[in-house]
Amino acid sequence: MKKTLLAVLVSSIAFGSYAAQWNVPDLAIGGAELPQSVEHQSLVDGVDYYQIQRGTSQGEEYLLSSGIVNDATIKDYSAKLNELQVEYHIESAPETAPNGEKMDKIIRLRGFESAEQAAEQAKVFKQHGLNFSPRFSAQDGYKTHGPFEISLLRVDLNQYQGKVASILANDKVTTAETVSSMAKRNEALAAINGGFFAFNDQVGDLGAPAGLYVKNGQLLREAANQRPVLIIDNSGKHSKISIGNSVTTEVLLDINGKTVRIDGINRKPGVILNCGGYDDTPSIEAIHDFVCTDASEIIVYNAAYDDQTPQGAGQEIVIDPNGKVTEIFTQRGRVIEPNYSYVQLTGDSKLNVEVGDSIDLNSKVMVDGQEYKLSEGVSMLNAGPTLVTNSAIDITSRNTQGFNPYPSTGDHAGSQDDDGLGVSGAMENREGFYNGWVLRRHPRTALGITDNNVLYAAVVYGRAPTVTEGASITDMAALMEALDTESAINLDGGGSSMMVLEGKRTGSSSDASEREVSDAIIFTR
Repeated sequence: MKKTLLAVLVSSIAFGSYAAQWNVPDLAIGGAELPQSVEHQSLVDGVDYYQIQRGTSQGEEYLLSSGIVNDATIKDYSAKLNELQVEYHIESAPETAPNGEKMDKIIRLRGFESAEQAAEQAKVFKQHGLNFSPRFSAQDGYKTHGPFEISLLRVDLNQYQGKVASILANDKVTTAETVSSMAKRNEALAAINGGFFAFNDQVGDLGAPAGLYVKNGQLLREAANQRPVLIIDNSGKHSKISIGNSVTTEVLLDINGKTVRIDGINRKPGVILNCGGYDDTPSIEAIHDFVCTDASEIIVYNAAYDDQTPQGAGQEIVIDPNGKVTEIFTQRGRVIEPNYSYVQLTGDSKLNVEVGDSIDLNSKVMVDGQEYKLSEGVSMLNAGPTLVTNSAIDITSRNTQGFNPYPSTGDHAGSQDDDGLGVSGAMENREGFYNGWVLRRHPRTALGITDNNVLYAAVVYGRAPTVTEGASITDMAALMEALDTESAINLDGGGSSMMVLEGKRTGSSSDASEREVSDAIIFTR
């Protein structure tokens, strides 16, 4: 293994035999021309790893933030803070909404020496009906010089003899596993975390993908429609990576020659994390980290789900490996047999089916408006938002991919949050969520592909004040644009963000220990 350490202002200087091929550019996070040191390791033919330290701390401070709040809350908070004789600032959000409009304001209180001091003051304000969250200013979405700890994998897919592959935790839909464990189990050269997933049993099955998942040509989980998709095609000699800006699925049952559309596959009935489903409430629009519901669903299960189908009221139809109905039960919950399928009906759902009938599963996947034929070697996973489209930073796609601050529902009580974003409940829209999730800096993971088939996998570690601040979604888009990617996509982040190289983590999780996730993207030897 070849290893070189170098320090640069804008881009890396020449190193070893790879100098003529590629130098690390200015990665743009925190602005241009920040100090940037690079440690390089040549792994195998076509695969190089770069550990990058970028920027320096500029004496940022701890503060208290209200998050984005509406005009009525601004007026209420201002009156109470004035009565308490506390200095505060009413400030604009770091960026506009994706439609270009200005969002509501944020109240910030500055000048705290530590996170503990800010947290104690937040408790005092809570007693006066004021909800503030402690923040470190470098992570609150505004301009900063870092620092940023970045792990970057560069994979020339024209040379790389291994494969890029998507791996499910414990090879099941409904479990979770660390990236380190998945990398070890598959003897991977390197690995990163993959798509979004249900982070507790209230929003779905813990560990289950929160949207589309295709494994080796088989649809294992339906899409949250209109969200972007990462496609990995291993049907040829070399892995091919592509990114779709919009994916939809139709899960279809062919019953005695008649086609019936159903709600989903291998998913907990009734709850749809990230929405974008079929006839759900309050919206069929994709809404990130929001739970839609449907009391009457038809969902099919197979051995990829778990050892048993979900239990509860309703019907369950058992289908043998030949596609014949063998049993129909009036309660849900059966041990899953290999090569069998199980169709569950909840609420008012009905199917005209009898023992002996034929049922086949025939699903359809549409990517950017065109049907994508699933075949052996093809995997897909949910992600988003799109970072780069046609070699340019993509902001507008956020509106349709689940990150619109103004979705088609006035009820925002379903907003979920596994990373403590401090989203205010006093809003008529999701501006607070957009500011907290998209604009604030968190650990992030992303993939990008160039027009000459070079793949970049990047992890920006974060939530470690003065050590590594993390990145906003726009920061990650700038990084991928700096790498000359033609298209790029954001993966799960926060405590999920992790890269593993030769069995070792390249950085520290922002959780107390490495988070268990639903899936990983591995690079085989």
